[in-house]
Amino acid sequence: MDCEVAVLIPCFNEEKTIEKVITDFLNVLKNHNFKIYVYDNGSSDNSVKLIKKFQNSEVVLKYVSKRGKGNVIKQMFEDISAKYYILIDADDTYPVDKSIEMLDLIKKEKLDMIVGDRLSGNFQKKNSRMFHLFGNKLITKLVNVFFKASLNDVMSGYRVFNNRLVKSLKILTEGFEIETEISIFALKNNFKIKEIPINIKKRPKGSKSKLNTFVDGYRVLKTILYFKGQNNEKNS
Repeated sequence: MDCEVAVLIPCFNEEKTIEKVITDFLNVLKNHNFKIYVYDNGSSDNSVKLIKKFQNSEVVLKYVSKRGKGNVIKQMFEDISAKYYILIDADDTYPVDKSIEMLDLIKKEKLDMIVGDRLSGNFQKKNSRMFHLFGNKLITKLVNVFFKASLNDVMSGYRVFNNRLVKSLKILTEGFEIETEISIFALKNNFKIKEIPINIKKRPKGSKSKLNTFVDGYRVLKTILYFKGQNNEKNS
């Protein structure tokens, strides 16, 4: 394996935050055998220039030309071999220091995936996009109903996985549907999942979310219905 802990950071135009996310992980994981992998998805700002400042044996920069978060994560999962994986967004909204607790839990309880649960944290207070909050709750509700689960946050971008789950997953989606696909895959295949509440931070001034509430929400709904249809065919 390349390392014990691989930090996976998809990046697209995050010049305001990418340095801090990398620096925070370098500090938090200094007592671990780890590597940080930043995969850039065609940034047109200074993201790549800033990432290159960190390049060494602990920080790896790679490129994915095919646009979409799902495409980036698919490439990461195919490329990287580790015992544990930390997946996090590059926007500095997630608490990096929480990753130590998540790593300890996945090891201690022999879990396959731990999800940073924003909806049990302060997501409602920190997120000013009303429809974004509603969409997250609706998607989570549908996944729970269709796949007989009791999850709190199926769209969180902050997760820790073991190698078994990562190398079993064959990603089909290309965009922001990816987190929902991973959640459904874990449920359908009886992987051991645990959620822990996290408090998110607001994006700094000048940093903008790439997620379109309505366009990406529609794609997520299509993803849920696709996998629900597969379930129906399997059980018929």
